[in-house]
Amino acid sequence: MTDRRRLHRALAMALAVVAAVALAAGCSRLDRLDARIDAIADETARDLVRDAVWEHGSKYAWAEAGPLRADVVWTEHRPAGDLAVRQVWIVDPVAWTCRIETPETGEVAVFDDGGGIRLHREGRAVTDPPARARAAGQVRLVTELLAMPASLAGPDREVLYVGNRTGPGEARTWRRLMVTYGRASGAPEGDRMVVEIREGAGRVDRALVRWSELPFAGQPMHVEMEDWRPAGGLLISRLWRFTPVGETGEPVGPLRYTVRVTAVETAAGAPHSEPRP
Repeated sequence: MTDRRRLHRALAMALAVVAAVALAAGCSRLDRLDARIDAIADETARDLVRDAVWEHGSKYAWAEAGPLRADVVWTEHRPAGDLAVRQVWIVDPVAWTCRIETPETGEVAVFDDGGGIRLHREGRAVTDPPARARAAGQVRLVTELLAMPASLAGPDREVLYVGNRTGPGEARTWRRLMVTYGRASGAPEGDRMVVEIREGAGRVDRALVRWSELPFAGQPMHVEMEDWRPAGGLLISRLWRFTPVGETGEPVGPLRYTVRVTAVETAAGAPHSEPRP
């Protein structure tokens, strides 16, 4: 293991300790995750979220995993040629914290629930509005998608079951959940996400997102979530493809962004196994 990876692993472990101490003052991580799922008012949506959390690990694995640390390549597909940026993401879907490091620019964005986003470049606070807007969009993407589907039980949101989608020849069916955001989340009114869970497999295949922050700027996009592989007892998608769509859901342009998760690890060891109820 390189010195750099040792440093990042130590950071992830430190974040796990901080989150554990904070949660110990009130309830356990498992209690908090359970409470958020139980708080979903729509019974069908609640059952779908609970089942999806189990299918992508288990509620115990998600609670015990601590922060997820991922090495990521974010690629913007431009007419003049692709622009790829390497980043390190650390996200905790239970404590609802996030850290994004961009080594090439020296930027670090830190988010915690209730504390907002803090952005620094080479150790100095960044106040530039466009840079902060981009950081906000990246935080939204990381917290919502890297920890999918546990992130569906995030704070200050409403999750509703909005019916099924059937594929060509009715060979596959997806159960659809719509996520909207409350005022305390800081998300502008009208932002939303529709998540499609494949019936029978319980796997998240796709999301339709409409987020106001840059680089999305309110443009609806389909996100194909592929290459699900294990990481510390969890299943994590390693490949996301973003394509702009119109109001009917049909593509209105070529592939816009690709996110490749090249490595991911959790702060916890192998989680203990409990029977599914």
